[in-house]
Amino acid sequence: MADLRNVIVFALGGARWAAEIRHVREVASLGFVTAVPTAPPGIAGVFNLRGTIVPVLDVLALVGRAPHLPPRQGDGALIVEVDGAIAAIRVDNVDEVASLAVAPADGEPVTISDSRGRPVTLIDPATLLRRALAAAQAVRATDAADLADATLSDWPRPIDALTGAIEPPEFDGDTTIG
Repeated sequence: MADLRNVIVFALGGARWAAEIRHVREVASLGFVTAVPTAPPGIAGVFNLRGTIVPVLDVLALVGRAPHLPPRQGDGALIVEVDGAIAAIRVDNVDEVASLAVAPADGEPVTISDSRGRPVTLIDPATLLRRALAAAQAVRATDAADLADATLSDWPRPIDALTGAIEPPEFDGDTTIG
C-alpha cells in the first residue's frame, strides 16, 4: 500500500531525485566549497553556512554511482537536518514540491512516478547521512569500536585543521569522578 508523502523533486546528474520535505531545512546556494583531502567520495567538501561548517554530500556517490562533478560556489543545495546533524545535498536544480505516492521501503532508494508519470528516485537523507558518516569515520577510525559507537549527533565533529585528527571533547575543568 502506498503512502502520500510531501517531497521536493530535484535534478542531479541527469536524473530526477526526491527527498521528503520533513528533512529539508532550506534550499540554498553553496558558498565557497572547500575540498577535504581525506574525505570519502560521498563527501564532496564543506562550506560555511552563516557561521556553521556544513558538509556537502554527493548523492550519486552515496547511492553507489560515479561521483558527480565537484560542487562550486553558487551551485544549488538542499540543506537537510536529521537528528540534529546538518548537511547540504548538492542539486543541479529544484523542479517542484509535490505529494507523491510512495510504497514503504527499507531506507534504500526507490523509484516512483511523479504526477506526469516521469520516474523519480526517492532518497532518504537519514540514510545518506549515516552512509557519509560511516565512510568518513572509516577513513579515520583506529579500530572497529570507533565505528560501532558512531551516531549522527557525533557528526560533524571538530577536526584539527593542521593534523586532520578529530578533536577531543572540551574539558570542563571538573576533575571529580562521577
